[in-house]
Amino acid sequence: MAKNKQHSMYKTLAKDTGLFAISNFGSKILVFLLTPLYTSILTTTEFGIADLINTTIHFIYPIFTLAISDATLRYALDKTNSKSAVLNNSMLLTIASTVLLLLCYPLIGFLDETIKTYWAIFVVTYTLFNVHNCFSNFVKGIGKTTLFAIQGLVQTLAIIVFNILLLVVFKMGVNGYLLSTIIGYGIPILIMFFAGKIYLYWRPFKIDNELLKDMLKYSIPMIPTLLAWAINTSIDKYMIIGFKGLGESGIYSVSHKIPTILTTILSIFTQAWQLSAISNYGSKDESEYYTKIYKGLDAVSLIACMIIIGSSQWISKFLFADEFYLAWSCVPMLTISALFSSHAGFLSAAFRASKKTTSLFVSVVAGAGINIILNLLLINKLGVIGAAIGTASGFLVLWLIRIVMVQKIVNVKIKILTTVISYILMTVSALLISFEFKYSYAIFGISAFVIIILNFSQVKSVSSLVYGILKNKIKKKT
Repeated sequence: MAKNKQHSMYKTLAKDTGLFAISNFGSKILVFLLTPLYTSILTTTEFGIADLINTTIHFIYPIFTLAISDATLRYALDKTNSKSAVLNNSMLLTIASTVLLLLCYPLIGFLDETIKTYWAIFVVTYTLFNVHNCFSNFVKGIGKTTLFAIQGLVQTLAIIVFNILLLVVFKMGVNGYLLSTIIGYGIPILIMFFAGKIYLYWRPFKIDNELLKDMLKYSIPMIPTLLAWAINTSIDKYMIIGFKGLGESGIYSVSHKIPTILTTILSIFTQAWQLSAISNYGSKDESEYYTKIYKGLDAVSLIACMIIIGSSQWISKFLFADEFYLAWSCVPMLTISALFSSHAGFLSAAFRASKKTTSLFVSVVAGAGINIILNLLLINKLGVIGAAIGTASGFLVLWLIRIVMVQKIVNVKIKILTTVISYILMTVSALLISFEFKYSYAIFGISAFVIIILNFSQVKSVSSLVYGILKNKIKKKT
């Protein structure tokens, strides 16, 4: 890999990561800091209702839209495709999915009374979620990453402002919480529509049947993958509702707020990485690029994971009202879950870049299967902690399968012994802290020290890379 090209790749990756950080990190931190507001105003049951609606939307959208938003990004990135055709094809299926959802109303009462009660809010949220998904992937695909960053920031600021207004001022309870989500989708959609001049790509509105076939060949194999991914991330909530009720589900949903710190940091990088992986697919030294980035990501995320696990009980005292405090015990294992899911997400970029999306399905189904089995075995015995263990185990299996399968596309080299020792120490520490073992924090301290020593060279390498990029930026400005 030529030095200039290598520098350019890292520079672009760093730039996109920075833009996505503006879009996600600062805004997500603000939402994170609002957790005390949510837990003091909403009951555990109300929080469970809100989470059920959002979770159900993530469950059904791949089926109803044929996962077209995934194809929107991939095909908008291809320079040979008509951008208008990509957008029009995507919006056709997005609109059709809402019509299909409306036709399903008679079935809703049989499936879930809660969704039926909030049907109007559910449909509007579902529609705006999909339009936002389509628009945001499209603006990324046509290179408007700055606009993507801005709309993401505006989205969360809108949610925060209207959460405070509707929950505190107008005291609308769970309805206010749900309405703020709707507004949070609506405002960014308008920003992208006008600032991104999306309206120009709609004229004339014409469907390209050949391109649509190609897009569906890419997206349809993603449906079971996305569905299985949703099962892996959310089936535990449905099972908790079935075994323990909406109140326990609300507690479990709140416990995800702390691991969201890690998830947000890693997802920011993963979004930028997917663009980089697709753009540099097939390059001469692709293996070297993947390996270097993966090792750095793994080392940094391991340390971040240990910091969150070690401070989870203290953070929970600050964030959660008394009714929700029990949620802290799920945080350590959910943090591990976040690490493995993000690593699996990193590896998925290789499958997307090569358009071998069917290969993703095997790993996700295996992970989902493990998750469901462990949930059935553990939720009744251990409660919400059992669900967290099931989720972490599911994502561990998913990552293991992908790290093996990805080698057929690109050789990602890992230090097996270092990785195994680090993950075992981290997992044991998390379990001991969750179950409040007497010497858990002493064991955690020793484990953290060993993990840092084992991964020190990678942390140092990442620090040097970031320092070099920042140094060059400062030189150019001065």
